[in-house]
Amino acid sequence: MNGYKVTDGSRSRICGIACKTLQQLKEKGCSKLKLDSSSIVVRLQDGTIVDDNDYFKTLAPQTIFILSPADMQVATGYELLYNMLCAVHKDYLNVGKLASDFLSQDLKAKIRDVSSALECQSTKERAKLSKRDDDPAWFEGLETIALTKEDFMFRRSQERIRGYLYKSQDDIKKSILYVKDSKARAKLDATFNHFKECLKKVNHFGCYFSRCFSSNEGPLKSYCDEDGQFKCQGKWNENNCQHLETLATNGNAKHFINPYESKEARIVFSTWNLDHRIERSRRIGPALLEAAKLAVHNNEDINAMYFFTLLFTSKNLKLVHIVCHDKGEHHGADCISKRLTINKSVKSDFNSIFNAKNSVSVA
Repeated sequence: MNGYKVTDGSRSRICGIACKTLQQLKEKGCSKLKLDSSSIVVRLQDGTIVDDNDYFKTLAPQTIFILSPADMQVATGYELLYNMLCAVHKDYLNVGKLASDFLSQDLKAKIRDVSSALECQSTKERAKLSKRDDDPAWFEGLETIALTKEDFMFRRSQERIRGYLYKSQDDIKKSILYVKDSKARAKLDATFNHFKECLKKVNHFGCYFSRCFSSNEGPLKSYCDEDGQFKCQGKWNENNCQHLETLATNGNAKHFINPYESKEARIVFSTWNLDHRIERSRRIGPALLEAAKLAVHNNEDINAMYFFTLLFTSKNLKLVHIVCHDKGEHHGADCISKRLTINKSVKSDFNSIFNAKNSVSVA
């Protein structure tokens, strides 16, 4: 049993509680805050909705949760801080505006400049350090229990994959089909439950950012080499990064980075993206809904393994520098209509792509 903190949507008071599950947190929190638990949504301070017990268990003790009605507009911690600064001192507001202007003007060029400076400062020797005690500067400003760089990067990768899971699930639950068609809803729920079970088996692909898995083969291989260096894989419709060599020749930002080298490199790496070649929101989500319709009509099952591969594996995820992250529509990259559903006699065998020698564990 861990200790957590709860507050209401207006942040009028904070209470400490001890619990094991998300349901216990909701019940005890509502009791202390005098709230009606039947209409309460649990959020983190950054606005993330916590509605899954598995995700709840990954959050650190003493995390602050906001309990509020689902229809209540809740300000994030960052918004509250900004409003406070505006009210207390005008100079702070001016500084905030200058920072906002700086970040809104040619952000990609600024990232290139920062990346170039980082390349000059970092060294291969420092990148080899792993433990918190050996390189405490790398861990500065982090609220984490990770004792090694590899463990921290492992958890960051897990967070991104969990994000794809919960964002996709939220999108599906908002659809008219999910709300009104009970048969389609049952098939979609079963598919997401299958996703969760399989993601547990592979530790939510924490391997993607941890150099401990650089020697692996297949879907459980890290995107970096054994030293921790990542290379941009290029835009979604390109085989390789067109900037990787040409920009380096011109002396500009190189589309590779080693976040294990320094705190600054770690921060810049957070601007890199795992880009779905077949887009999650524009293509995969609608295809999942279409699969549910077809499965109900033809008495079949949703092809969970196909969608799992598209949402979470490196077969559809490209690691890209911010310059190569094309947020426009990926025309021509579509789900294969013949693979949306499978006959009920055919089982989605996820084990076939995760063999024993590639099992995932935190080093």
